[in-house]
Amino acid sequence: MTFLNPAILWGLAAVSIPILIHILNLRRTKKIEFSTLMFLKEIEQSKYRKIKLKQLLILLMRIGFIIAAVFMFSKPFFKGYLGSPEDKPRSSVLIILDDSYSMQSREPAGSSFENAKKKAAETIDLLGDRDEVFFTTVSGINRLDRNMRYGDLNRLKDTLKLIRISDVTKDLTEVMYFAEEILKSASNSSKEVYLFTDGQKSFVENKSPIKPESIDDEAVKINIVLTSTREANNISVDTLNVITKIFEKNRPVRIKATVNNRNNYNVSNKSVTLNYAAFKDEKVIDIPANSTLDVEFLFQPGKTGFSGGSVELTQSEISDDELSGDNKQYFAFYIPLKINLLLVSSSESDIAYLQLALSTSEELMRDSTGKSSSYFNVKKISPDLFKDEVPGDFDAVVFVNKPSFSRQESEIIKSYVESGGGVIVYPGDLSSAENYNNTIGEEFNLPPIRQSFSDGAGEFRFDKIDYEHPIFEGIFRNRTENNNTGNESPVIKNGFDIPTGENAIPLVKLNNEKNFLVEFSRGKGKLLMFSVSPDMKNSDYPAKNLFSPISVRSILYLANANPVNSAVTGKDYFLDLSEFPLQKPDGHLPLTNLAGLKDSVTYQEDQTLVNLKNKISTASLYNIGSAGEPAFGFPVNVQNKESESKRLDESEIEDYLKSSYAVNANVIGSQEMLTASVSELRTGKEVWKYFLVLALLFVVLEYFIAKSVSGRTKNTEVKKT
Repeated sequence: MTFLNPAILWGLAAVSIPILIHILNLRRTKKIEFSTLMFLKEIEQSKYRKIKLKQLLILLMRIGFIIAAVFMFSKPFFKGYLGSPEDKPRSSVLIILDDSYSMQSREPAGSSFENAKKKAAETIDLLGDRDEVFFTTVSGINRLDRNMRYGDLNRLKDTLKLIRISDVTKDLTEVMYFAEEILKSASNSSKEVYLFTDGQKSFVENKSPIKPESIDDEAVKINIVLTSTREANNISVDTLNVITKIFEKNRPVRIKATVNNRNNYNVSNKSVTLNYAAFKDEKVIDIPANSTLDVEFLFQPGKTGFSGGSVELTQSEISDDELSGDNKQYFAFYIPLKINLLLVSSSESDIAYLQLALSTSEELMRDSTGKSSSYFNVKKISPDLFKDEVPGDFDAVVFVNKPSFSRQESEIIKSYVESGGGVIVYPGDLSSAENYNNTIGEEFNLPPIRQSFSDGAGEFRFDKIDYEHPIFEGIFRNRTENNNTGNESPVIKNGFDIPTGENAIPLVKLNNEKNFLVEFSRGKGKLLMFSVSPDMKNSDYPAKNLFSPISVRSILYLANANPVNSAVTGKDYFLDLSEFPLQKPDGHLPLTNLAGLKDSVTYQEDQTLVNLKNKISTASLYNIGSAGEPAFGFPVNVQNKESESKRLDESEIEDYLKSSYAVNANVIGSQEMLTASVSELRTGKEVWKYFLVLALLFVVLEYFIAKSVSGRTKNTEVKKT
């Protein structure tokens, strides 16, 4: 026997009340001596014992009444041979349909998803008119704002037929958590949950931080109905990486996709296609069993701004690839129309070579008509005017031979970098190492730099270069065995000694073990520091072919410091409204995607972050615009854990549920007769009425016993008189 409202059982503590009253009444009896003892002798000693016995019976009747009343209100429920489906108490039933793309696996009687919908319909037919019914899918279980209660079971079955596979998936812990939240609004004490799923291992066993609190209530019965008998064959596009990190006009972009053959046999002649605007590229691949293969594509974007595309695995043979939901991944990137650059230098001669490098780079960016445009929007100022500038108006700030920094200037630079800005520092002959250490060095927690690393003791060359860094991508054609640039290296006579420390990466080292270029990270942005100035005073660096590409790509690297991040369907994705300019007349921004979505992002006037979690339920390319112009774009992809076809059997799932949640759980196998299993689960009998009768019986008995005791007491008093 179980109790549908077990919290009432605490009322059993009330049995102590009549016991205390009985004890106190006994203690109130006092022995009084008087001379007329002759009258008391007429009362037989046995009559006193009978009175005490009946008083004890009254106490027991009162205790019995309290126990019966508490049991009655706690709604006892007997499950067993005495019960029948007609005796089933009113229940609040939550039906959950797993609509993740792993449910596309093929079964003898159709897909796992179709089997799940059929079994859910069978369960609905077994419900009674007195039951309260809720329905939701796994993808939509967190949408508590939606009406999940169905009063018309026929309408629920019609809704069930219209459900389609979703790109959104969740894990079992999250499903259990929101199931508890839904059932908090249930009106019945008896609660049942039916989850129709394929029993995917990655769905059941998870490490989600969300945990249900009271789902282990005995009144809540968790029923997992399995719909799959086999593990699906599957080939998936697991990841998609944009290898290129610096995006320029008329420069190629490199994409790498990882294709995973999850089958126990080799597959061949599989087509992988890149789609970018009107450009398409197809590659045919062979993949060994249980292995992955990287497929790379190269294309040249034809426009600036946000753009993107996809890489898709063609599902040619369903026998090899039953799950189509993981065959496509989207990517996006941003090519700036202009680079707003602030040049801070003491004289024109300090930046002459740097300006020449920028202009040469623009010549290489001519469009198809042969015209070149001003790609770098450069503003030049003297060092003393920097404190009056707003660095946030620029994509990058370059300091050349700045003598010193004030405390105010270093704080401005720190704030600018932390918010995502990029800074390049070229120390020169006028620069003070001591001042640098006491200002920007302290603000950025940089190791102390020295004024000179050679003191005229020799000439040094490039020795070690981080070729994998975006700045050097495509610059060096030939690399020697010693990992240096040979004759391409400049000759460095002297320069600042810039050691590395926390959050610092040496990008170029000289053959004297000193650093030529170091990258420092702070917040969202970065700071690059060269050991020499861009002139011919301490090196022939500006005369080398490396000077122009490294100088320009260093600026472009900082301007592209905030990449477009991919989102995952149904997961948190925060949009930072402060990162891009938007017209905000009414607190709504248009949101569209390639799948035909037309929605809007709503925000408050002073709001800076907006969570798009409930807006990104479909894998696609999304654009956010204002006044009809797209201002931001990002890709949304599915979770690749759904691609893992490993299944758990009934006993494994039941053991996991009981060990992880201590729930009242039951697992119905895919081969079991669902109607019989559910009917057995719902068979039982509510016995609260019997406890009501028992409570009334105790009241009646207590009344007659008390009346009998009262009559005998009066008779005794008469005799005493």
